[in-house]
Amino acid sequence: RLAVAERRGRPPPRGPPPPPAAPAPAPAPVSSSPAAGVAGGAGDGTARGARTREVFASPDGLATRAVALLLEAAAAAIAERGVFVVAVSGGSIPALLAPELLAAAPRDQLSRWRLFLADERHVAESHPDSSLGEWRRRFLEPAGMGSVQAVGVAAALPLPQAAELYEEKLLATLREAAAAAAGGGAAAAASQAELAPPLRLDAVLLGMGPDGHTASLFPAHAVLCETGRAVTYVDDSPKPPACRVTLTLPAINAARLALFVVTGGSKASAVRAAFAAQPDEPVPAGLVLAAGRTHWCLDEPAAAQLREAEAAAERLYG
Repeated sequence: RLAVAERRGRPPPRGPPPPPAAPAPAPAPVSSSPAAGVAGGAGDGTARGARTREVFASPDGLATRAVALLLEAAAAAIAERGVFVVAVSGGSIPALLAPELLAAAPRDQLSRWRLFLADERHVAESHPDSSLGEWRRRFLEPAGMGSVQAVGVAAALPLPQAAELYEEKLLATLREAAAAAAGGGAAAAASQAELAPPLRLDAVLLGMGPDGHTASLFPAHAVLCETGRAVTYVDDSPKPPACRVTLTLPAINAARLALFVVTGGSKASAVRAAFAAQPDEPVPAGLVLAAGRTHWCLDEPAAAQLREAEAAAERLYG
C-alpha cells in the first residue's frame, strides 16, 4: 500500500479547518543524542520513527552536522536504491548549507541526486522569490549537477495544474526508485505500482517560520487537512507571495528522514510549541514525525525557550 496516496482530488477546502490532531508526546530532552522513539498512528499504517534534536553554538557547527546527516541519508539511499530523492526548502537554508554541501558532498554521488522542493512559490525560476533558483545558484550549478536533476514548479501553468503536475513528477520519480530497488526499472514502475514498496522521499529538508509553519503548511490553514495528495497548493498564504505549491503533511511524514534546520530567536516560541507534549495551539512543524526519523538542528537562540521550559519542569517535578 502506498504511504503517499496517488489519487487525484480537489484542493483542500478553503476556510478554517478542524483543529489538527495533537502531535505525539515529545521525546525526552536531549542535547546531542537520539531520543526515544515516537510511535503513533499515521492513518496509513505507517509507524513513526524517532525524533531527535541537537543544539549548536555556532552556525558553522549546525551546518556541518546538518550536511553530514543529509549526506548519510544520501549514501544509504544510493546504496539501496541507486538514487537519492530529496525535497529541500528555501529561506535561509540554501545560504547556510550550500557551502558545506559543496565542500563535503562526494561528486561521484551527486549525479544520483533527484532534487524537489518541499514548497515553492508559484514564480519562474529566474524570479528572486524562487527557492529552486536560489539552490541552483548556490549549489546545483557550482556542483556541476545537471538541470534535469532538479524539478521545478511549472510557473506558466495555473496554480492547481502546476501542483498536480509537480505531484505527478514526484510520484513518478519515487515509483522508479521503488521499482529499481525491487529489481525493475522505469518501464516496470507503472505496472508494479500496486506491488511496489511504499513511496517515500529519502529526505525532506525543512525550515520553520516564527509562526511554526513548515514548507507552506501554515497554522490553522485548510492545507493541513489535505490527506489524499502528496502535493497541493495554497493561494492565500499568510506570508507573501500568496500562491505556492507544497508537499502535504502525509507526504512529509512518509519520508525516511525529516531534517529541520532552525535558527534565530524569533523561532524560539514556535520551537517550544513544536516540542510541547500538549501545546495550547499545535504548530505545523510539531506535527512532522517522519516514518524513519525526524532530526532537528537548532542554534542556541532558537532553542532558548524550550530549554527554559524544560528547566522549569525539572525544578517543579524533579
